[in-house]
Amino acid sequence: MGKRLVGGWLLLVAGSGLCSAEEWPVRVLLKEGVSAIHLHAEGPSRFEEMDRRVVQLLPPGRELHVTWDGKAGASFKLQPEEGLFWVNGRPYRGSVEVWNTPGGLQIINQIAVEDYVRGVMKVEANPDWPVEALKAQAVVARTYALYERLADPGALFHVQATTASQVYRGVSGEDPRSDLAVHATRGEVLTYRGQIIPAFYHADSGGQTEDAVEVWEKKYPFIVGTADPYSAIAPDHHWEVGIPRSELQQALEQYGWRLGDIRRIETVRRTRSGRVMRIRIWDDAGVLDVDGKRLRQILGPDRLRSTMFTVYPSGGQILFVGKGWGHGVGLSQWGAKAMADLAYEYTHILKYYFPLAELRRLPAESSGFTVHRSP
Repeated sequence: MGKRLVGGWLLLVAGSGLCSAEEWPVRVLLKEGVSAIHLHAEGPSRFEEMDRRVVQLLPPGRELHVTWDGKAGASFKLQPEEGLFWVNGRPYRGSVEVWNTPGGLQIINQIAVEDYVRGVMKVEANPDWPVEALKAQAVVARTYALYERLADPGALFHVQATTASQVYRGVSGEDPRSDLAVHATRGEVLTYRGQIIPAFYHADSGGQTEDAVEVWEKKYPFIVGTADPYSAIAPDHHWEVGIPRSELQQALEQYGWRLGDIRRIETVRRTRSGRVMRIRIWDDAGVLDVDGKRLRQILGPDRLRSTMFTVYPSGGQILFVGKGWGHGVGLSQWGAKAMADLAYEYTHILKYYFPLAELRRLPAESSGFTVHRSP
């Protein structure tokens, strides 16, 4: 997971409790900066020009081809009266907005949070996994989305449909088995002292989850690392990659660090969980310190799968030997799968990876919300 964060903010619930999840639609950025888009709905739909407040009723199956005119201008909303709509051939629930911006068209899907979670599940978790692991995934996906939704309710969009938030594919991301997990946990979220938390997750912790503060330098004291032997079942739990010294040199130069021949490289600081905080590189001219997270971004997060690694100079290349996949904060998906295989229920899985959090069900009654800055 790499994402847009609202740093240091927690959500303070005013009144009697949290609102029903169904009352809080999520706005998802599907695409941006595109020059053309094709839309159609299977049933009758309402077409609203938002700048003019003009509404038309379109017949079933009406197709819309929208092209960007090179400048900002009118925007519109397509709201199906019933059924689905399609964006470039992919089906979605809810409604769609097209915004004409100076950089191209922005496509935004507004959808009820439970249907949003359905569209995340198949992509983020294997629907053939044990149902208790799927339930845990549904809770963290819902919690994450509602945290983003409530942190900035008036934003043009709350989450993106990519790994910048969590991957969302609309109806294509749904599966009957994962739908059951969403329904079984409907309205359940993780909280800390009555506040919804940003429920981060990743593929494989490498054997130890990470304190959130070590990854984003934010004050999330309620998301703490824990020993995680369960993640050892992950395929490629142990990994290694060799990167030529010249390639590492060129990659760093693209980010403004000019190096001579690399003479030596070593880890100089690690987090409590054992992840690399700082790498030191010696060349002909001197020394360069590079943040471990930044180095992973530079070399590619699918190549350097985590920052839980050790470096070994090996001839003309640098060998990275590591464990895990992802940032390591919060729920380990492979760990959850292993726990479910051992007959742990999803509530125990969530408590294991979020030991300071409380699982709460959103009541049906509406109540007010404010945001509270973490000290």
